[in-house]
Amino acid sequence: MKPMPSVSNKNRILSLWLCLTLLLAVLLPVSAFASVSGKKIVRVGWFESTFNMTDQNSRRSGYAYEYQQKIAAYTGWEYQYVTASWPQLLEMLKQGEIDLLSGVSYKEDRAGSILYSSLPMGEEEFYAYVNSRNHSISMDDYTSFNGKKIGVDKGSVQAQKFAEWAKQYGIEADVVELTSVQQDTLQKLIHGEIDVYISASIVKADENVTSICKIGSSPIYFAVNQKRPDLKKELDAAMNRIQDINRYYNELLFEKYVKRGRTSSFLTFGERKWLRRNGMIRVGYWADYNPYCAEDKGKKKLTGALQEYLDTASDSIKNAKVYFEPVAFPTINDALTALRKEEVDCVFPVNMTDFEGERINVILTDPPMHSVMLAIVREADQKKFSLRGIVNVAVAKGNHYHENFLSQHFPKWGKIYFDTDDECLQAVAEGRADCYLVSMYRFNRIAGQCDKLKLTSQSTGEEMDLSFALRRDELQLYSILNKTVGLVSPEVIYSALASYSHEDKKVTVEEFVKDNLVAVIAVISVAGVIFLALLLSKARAEQKAMERQRLISVAERDELTGLYSKNFFHEYVSRRLRRHPGQKMDFVVLDIEQFLSVNELNGREFADNVLRTLGREISEALDGTQGIACRVEGDRFEIFCEQREDYQVLLDRFQGKMNELSQKANIRLRMGVMPWQKGLDTALGFNRAWVACNMVRGTNRHLMVYNDEMRSRETYSQRLLNDLRKAVERREFKVYYQPKFNIQCDPPRLDSAEALVRWQHPELGLIPPGDFIPLFERNGQIEIIDKYVWAEAARQIAVWKEKYGVTVPVSVNLSRIDMFDPKLEEILDGLVKENGLSGHALRLEVTESAYTENAEELLAVMARLRNKGYEIEMDDFGSGYSSLGALSSMPVDVLKMDRSFVMNIDNDEKDLRLVELILDIARNLRMPVIAEGVETESQLTLLKNAGCDFVQGYCFSRPLPPEEFEAFIARETESNEENRKPVRPVPVIQ
Repeated sequence: MKPMPSVSNKNRILSLWLCLTLLLAVLLPVSAFASVSGKKIVRVGWFESTFNMTDQNSRRSGYAYEYQQKIAAYTGWEYQYVTASWPQLLEMLKQGEIDLLSGVSYKEDRAGSILYSSLPMGEEEFYAYVNSRNHSISMDDYTSFNGKKIGVDKGSVQAQKFAEWAKQYGIEADVVELTSVQQDTLQKLIHGEIDVYISASIVKADENVTSICKIGSSPIYFAVNQKRPDLKKELDAAMNRIQDINRYYNELLFEKYVKRGRTSSFLTFGERKWLRRNGMIRVGYWADYNPYCAEDKGKKKLTGALQEYLDTASDSIKNAKVYFEPVAFPTINDALTALRKEEVDCVFPVNMTDFEGERINVILTDPPMHSVMLAIVREADQKKFSLRGIVNVAVAKGNHYHENFLSQHFPKWGKIYFDTDDECLQAVAEGRADCYLVSMYRFNRIAGQCDKLKLTSQSTGEEMDLSFALRRDELQLYSILNKTVGLVSPEVIYSALASYSHEDKKVTVEEFVKDNLVAVIAVISVAGVIFLALLLSKARAEQKAMERQRLISVAERDELTGLYSKNFFHEYVSRRLRRHPGQKMDFVVLDIEQFLSVNELNGREFADNVLRTLGREISEALDGTQGIACRVEGDRFEIFCEQREDYQVLLDRFQGKMNELSQKANIRLRMGVMPWQKGLDTALGFNRAWVACNMVRGTNRHLMVYNDEMRSRETYSQRLLNDLRKAVERREFKVYYQPKFNIQCDPPRLDSAEALVRWQHPELGLIPPGDFIPLFERNGQIEIIDKYVWAEAARQIAVWKEKYGVTVPVSVNLSRIDMFDPKLEEILDGLVKENGLSGHALRLEVTESAYTENAEELLAVMARLRNKGYEIEMDDFGSGYSSLGALSSMPVDVLKMDRSFVMNIDNDEKDLRLVELILDIARNLRMPVIAEGVETESQLTLLKNAGCDFVQGYCFSRPLPPEEFEAFIARETESNEENRKPVRPVPVIQ
């Protein structure tokens, strides 16, 4: 056991610590202290599905991914993703190899080995999937499942759900448990190794696979490593806050990712058969119901949002092309009559309850379009008008939309009938009715008349649903139409509604004269017909200006900043790129650095004001240009603007506004720009701008323009990530060894070595560690390389021991991920035992920055390892800050002084004094020091004279392959036993 320092020694140590702390404050850059993030690293299981999706540009999204990002906003967690199949990930969670897994159903046999979130993250639905060409299994005949091979993921709840379902319908089948990733399982289904695959509604699209029926459902939870109750506590608190703020959050994610996911993008055999038999789907529509649908009188063609919907729906199915034939009718009742006579296959738009549909023998699809209904009231009555009061509403005769809407939402309102919409408005203006109802998207058609009658609008807070109606016996068509409803993006529909609701309204001379009779007579008396024409032209211009203004008011906005919402913004940019592909517009991302800290330190009100001010400044900067902007998420903005050369000027403008906002908060912005390129789409443009924005993180720069070098770096990094596992299997990683010498001997003698990894890629050649080590650390895959290096180092120590009869200790790196691996001790003990070594042979280097988070847990792991005989080295000592005060109580045997202290000691007196101070502290703690990065004889001499014990660096040798490193061992064994005795005098402490 090592002797403890005396009381007097402790006083001296304390004084030295104070000196060192003051000196560090002067000499070390501020960024060294700011590097401590304080974030917990959470290892998350990643399985490709609609829960976890990675696109061709390596961007992540999905149900679970978005949920996890929301959780991180409340917990501050930082994620490291571990990719495997779902069954493998579940096993890894049980073994403690990952910390968090999404989409886990509750099972009693699991509850003893994992922790469940208190609240469910959603509802998982289980479907039976078959090969699209397999017509022997049908949803219309469940007995067709008899005798079939049914595949289920091992350890999942699917086997239980299928067993319950099979028992209910008397089905006997052969259940096969699977452990492969989903894509491999689908290949087994396609090639006939299994007949049916039972899985959740998160199966990714494949044109050869289709779902035929639902077999059950179950609540799903986040599952947590049983040894991380701290994570469960924070997870439960975050999910409670999320679902308290928005109790329908789970349903919104389901709507976004699962309902419109890829499970419904393939038609069954029966559905495709219906299309082949019937050809086009004849859609009856109301010829005068803009912006939803109307007939272009000149071209005799469908126009409006329905036309955009049908165009998109036609290509939405993956394994079939759906053709539509629009048929115009004067009224919706005429269209419904044609439906009953089988002259059309379906009718749009229809609003009625299921009960009303049953009465006329039609069935309604899920509504593809919705609209908030407005109540038109007198301006004088606006403040006193109440939706809950006694209300008499004016209704145009034959308007079944208003009839049905009122019966569903305001059944107690009185109805007063008039022949036309104009009469209804007049009745409201004269007080004969309290209000008139109109869709938000149809308000522009009556806006002018409302102004003249002094009427205004007020939201009812209720939506009117518009669906397709079809005959009740058309079950296959019903399924086809509902699939298209789920596949067509709402952003496409609402962008079209906003666009068509502001088309030019044709104004006839007769209408103009009738509405402006007094003005017209005056004008005619002065200027005659010519001036009338000018006035008519002016009226048209004003109408267009008014309509453009209304477009802005109708479009979705971010309530806090006043900028456009993400969905509307992206749809607008996409349409702009399609319609004007040659117009040079740049993609810009603006981000507030460490905004979460700004929020926590200064409060929600201040943070909201920051966002509001920045949003206003962005709007003003784009005013008068063709640019548009949105707030994508909490602290991130996207801008689509005309090309410019002065982005630094623009960033300075935004930064200046932030500086004016508060003297107490340091708010820094960073900007990334993707310049216009031909053929660049919205997603890729803003993704590259975000990559550029991230490139300045941790640097003194705040603006970066995406360039070819970044694209090459992205491609290169992704290539390395993709090749990692193959490289381990093929043993492409080579372990090199750099010697450490005891310089207090004369001459210096070999003491030990450090294992350093190199990657000999078969195509890229020797890859420097700086290219792949930081990359794998960021992506949570560094543990794969670490374990490979440990095994190689232990094997090599054993080889040298047998060959030369000596044990050369080798230091290996332990990352933070390794330290929290519950199997760490088992793995290290196994390597030592397998190679016939003692714990002293394998030295463990833990970087100083690792101690800045979950320190107590990490120190406990180190103490256990140290008690087993492993020597602990603190790597990069001095590069951090948080560990200095507690160094004397840490289970550390050796300090490795960071090379940044050594590199200038022969040129800078202050650096030398700092090194001497560190060495003095280490001597008082009876802790040897290894100086890293020693390159020159003068550095070596200064370190020896200062009392440094060991050195490592090019002064003695570069890292060497094992066969070259052996030369040092050979020379050492040839030395006399007396010469090899260590001479390490321990100074007497006064």
